Amino acid sequence: MAKVEVKEVPEIRGFSTIKKVPNRAALQGDLKPNTIVIFHGKEGHEILVEIFKPDPNGDKVLPSATFAVTKFSGSSEKVDNAYATLLFWALKEGKSLGSPAREVYTKIDTSQSPPEVEVEVQVPLQ
Repeated sequence: MAKVEVKEVPEIRGFSTIKKVPNRAALQGDLKPNTIVIFHGKEGHEILVEIFKPDPNGDKVLPSATFAVTKFSGSSEKVDNAYATLLFWALKEGKSLGSPAREVYTKIDTSQSPPEVEVEVQVPLQ
């Protein structure tokens, strides 16, 4: 099982775009190193996501928070496995997970289809 840690994440300034997508595959064009994808939930059959690009001159600030964090490396279609890891950890540790979840992408290999990624999945603790 992947390692889970509790991490204090400081506030982050940057620029963001909010969009609705039908599924995770629709985000492939937005995945770049250092991009943070924030999942705000569902609206009907679509997923409401925020594509956040850290920049000290940005007009948006992500607040600091305490997160349960795990790292995932593999197919971008299987990032959801990291959420299962976090859920099992929370149940075992008696913790409550909140929202919105963040995915911090550190590496993307678009020569693969679907892309291979390295991502840190962060879910806030309640």
